[in-house]
Amino acid sequence: MSNGIGIGVIGAGILGTRHVRVFSELPGSTVVAVADTSATRVEKAARAVDARAYTNYASLLSNPDVDAVSVATPDHLHHDPVMAALRAGKHVLVEKPLATSLSEARSMIEEAQAANRTLQVNFSQRFVPEHAWAKRHIEAGTIGDLLAFRSVCNDTISVPTEMISWAAATSPLLFMASHHLDLICWYAEAEVEEVYAYQVSKELERRGIRAPDAVEALVRFSNGAIANLHSAWTYPNTYPTVADSSLEVIGTKGVVQLDLGGSGYLYSPDSAQKVKLATAYELEGTLYGAFRHSLELFLHSVQTGTEPMTSAARTLPVAIIQSAVTQSLASRLPTTA
Repeated sequence: MSNGIGIGVIGAGILGTRHVRVFSELPGSTVVAVADTSATRVEKAARAVDARAYTNYASLLSNPDVDAVSVATPDHLHHDPVMAALRAGKHVLVEKPLATSLSEARSMIEEAQAANRTLQVNFSQRFVPEHAWAKRHIEAGTIGDLLAFRSVCNDTISVPTEMISWAAATSPLLFMASHHLDLICWYAEAEVEEVYAYQVSKELERRGIRAPDAVEALVRFSNGAIANLHSAWTYPNTYPTVADSSLEVIGTKGVVQLDLGGSGYLYSPDSAQKVKLATAYELEGTLYGAFRHSLELFLHSVQTGTEPMTSAARTLPVAIIQSAVTQSLASRLPTTA
């Protein structure tokens, strides 16, 4: 196309509309089609960027102007549109998590490899400069050998009861902790050996939603490091923010702390440093930041044929951990990943 890569977006919800907006703002891409099962929602999203609207993704995939696809459907509904898009010869960017089962994750990766197409997961937190800053210090040994990770992710109860209608098809760990899991696996650079998880279900079940209120998981890596993952989404709506999270990396000589509030800290034997986290900001009507950088990488990978650092294949350990958590919750026993 004369206007660059033709983009089709499948899913016009909260994240889907962000995909539509950012791809329409990026040089080198044009949003030509949007699909969603809600006619009202898709018409609004498509009209904003002068794209065609479809109420099923099969019709979108048959549009010859669509070169690549963003899949921003609910967590448990990624597999079918991703597989259909790959089989239609499209490159695919899929929202996190890649899938809610390991078998679906593996089948998507195999299909992308067979089709020789890019399949990238939108783990946008990799593109926060301060998260890369932390990675450099970890690799340089500033905090010594890795000992432990502590991930905390919380949402107010409005998220599973009002924001999304499909809370029963996911979990707080799948929905909230995927970004932290990706960062942990990126920082650890080690195989996952064992996972042990617990969950508690009270308040959401009382409201008729069959989803856990909170999940706690322990992960052990082959390099000896361990990770504690906490996720809960029943905070009262009076809490100051809808979402709140923090990630701590503990080494033998120091600690890195990252939080959603916008700050990063590095404590080592020689110094204490603070950096400002900038995940997203708007300037003169254009959205900048990590989300935009992730989509830019996708376009670059499509144009050059290079594998993105957040390809589905490279980030498979996240799906492996999430699958092991699900197995451990079902068996109430530790699970070998």
